[in-house]
Amino acid sequence: MCDVNGKFKLCTCSEKIDKKKPYWVLKSNRQKGEEFGVLGMFSQPNPIFTPILRRNILRRLNSVKSIFDFEYTPKEKDLLKLCGEYDEYYCEFINGKWRWIENFDYIGKKEGEFKNKSKGYIKGSKSKLMEVLNEYHKLTKTNLYRTLDFGMIEPKNEFEETLYFSSKRNQRELIQLIEEEINKIN
Repeated sequence: MCDVNGKFKLCTCSEKIDKKKPYWVLKSNRQKGEEFGVLGMFSQPNPIFTPILRRNILRRLNSVKSIFDFEYTPKEKDLLKLCGEYDEYYCEFINGKWRWIENFDYIGKKEGEFKNKSKGYIKGSKSKLMEVLNEYHKLTKTNLYRTLDFGMIEPKNEFEETLYFSSKRNQRELIQLIEEEINKIN
């Protein structure tokens, strides 16, 4: 199974979407409908891994010409929802680029009428980061990628405490740190 952190492609399908697999929804050609503000509490993205995923998703959307398996030119205010293994991610096409929007912003925008709606599966290979996260999870039965509300994370051991409460790391550093811990366990 692929993830949105790696090299992915957005493929259409004629069948009903299995929401247990990574999928996407694109709403384009906004016709009318007001955006509204949303108040309330929402789950927070994982503070360690989401910034990395965010950069990788936006880089791919804005640099790969044929990210979809059909001919598509984004238009102003198009909305894209990517549902990965752990979280949902939202983007809007603004001023010629895909930009990240938070889940509560997406909820406020999605109520308008759109001329087109497409959906399908996210295809591609599993990224190295998600591979090491899954390997750590198999060995320890602890999920490092937590999506708990309000960003509250309870480390289960010294390694996780170091991981969660140290300075921000880039993807390569996180992979190396997790691989070193896996090697210690094995």
